[in-house]
Amino acid sequence: MVWRSWGVGPPLVLLHGGSGSWTHWIKNIDALAASRTVWIPDLPGCGDSDLPPGAVDADDIFETVVAGIAQQFSGVPVDLAGFSFGSMVSGFVAAHAPDLIKRMLLIAPPALGLRAAPLELKSLGVTMTPEQRELAIRHNLQRMMLHDPAAVDDLAVALHAANFARDRLRKRRISRGLVMTELQTRWRCPVYVICGREDPLAKEELQRLPGALAHCDLRQLLLVDNTGHWVQYEQPAVFLAAFERFMGES
Repeated sequence: MVWRSWGVGPPLVLLHGGSGSWTHWIKNIDALAASRTVWIPDLPGCGDSDLPPGAVDADDIFETVVAGIAQQFSGVPVDLAGFSFGSMVSGFVAAHAPDLIKRMLLIAPPALGLRAAPLELKSLGVTMTPEQRELAIRHNLQRMMLHDPAAVDDLAVALHAANFARDRLRKRRISRGLVMTELQTRWRCPVYVICGREDPLAKEELQRLPGALAHCDLRQLLLVDNTGHWVQYEQPAVFLAAFERFMGES
């Protein structure tokens, strides 16, 4: 499992989303590292990290993440933030190793039973020309990840293309279920949540989100206007302000 770190100060662990890597946080690292040591692993089976034998989903990799956090920080509890699939991995970590987590921020958390809008994503075939592949990636980013067309920029396309090519956890299944509903009953840390109001994976039932998180110590829930799934990329300044407000609490 490959970890990267920036900055000096109290440790903060960030877990990226599905088909991603540490680059899901690329617009946030410098600002967060001004006052913290930011630690971002590539989750097992993603980016530069190895795939554990037989692993296909979050419930197969969280023990590796728990071991990594315990090793890196010698058992001292840390602040943890997870995006999308990474928030589900965070939920497993907080449920199975609560002593390791001080506070937890979940961005666009799945597996809470919220109905998703149809995504109509395009397949990335091996026979595509580079131009066809780029158009398909832009289409998918617009449909699933980013609300503002201007946010689907060259950087987002390049990151998604590189990350998707290295994703070996393609058989994910539990994000469409209710596993986070059960896991949250075992969380012992304060919980903070950020979600874009235009997130296609949740916007049909955003009014149900507070109730879906009723079994944890939910301190703050922020819904960001005119924003899709990848909140911290599309609205980095809004994300930073919310992060400092939430995680700055004692």
